[in-house]
Amino acid sequence: MRLPFALFALLACPAAALAEPLDGKSYIIELSSSQYTSGYGEYLVPPLASVLAKSGMRAKNGPGADVVVNIVPESDVGQWVGTGDARQWLYTVKITVGISPESYVIPYEGTPAFGVTARLMTPNSDREDELACLVKLAARTALAHYRPTGAVQTDGSACLRR
Repeated sequence: MRLPFALFALLACPAAALAEPLDGKSYIIELSSSQYTSGYGEYLVPPLASVLAKSGMRAKNGPGADVVVNIVPESDVGQWVGTGDARQWLYTVKITVGISPESYVIPYEGTPAFGVTARLMTPNSDREDELACLVKLAARTALAHYRPTGAVQTDGSACLRR
């Protein structure tokens, strides 16, 4: 008897039953002071904002947003990978896009309540197109797999410019 009612409820209001947990929520983008003052935010924010604009969430200026979205870029100094003629110097670039409730205090190192890290090994760690691709990939994955806490890794090799 309960199953038909549940099925009816699902069919009667499919949008509510299948709504994403972030749909309609407001957000702000938070940059670290070093990202802002160095100008690095000019490379990080546009690809993130383009994904968020299509997410069903609402941008909010100032405090009072439902969630805070932040970006944590990371890269190493590189290392030799492979052997012989296939040996090359590669950098590991990681971009973490985090989604945290506004009440969550993001620590100094930027660890969000929930985050997705996109990882790419590349011969050039300064490629703007690869960086933008990694930001978009991490943001789309974070929105698609959002949960209140946790960390997800994703392969960013599709962002490698060949």
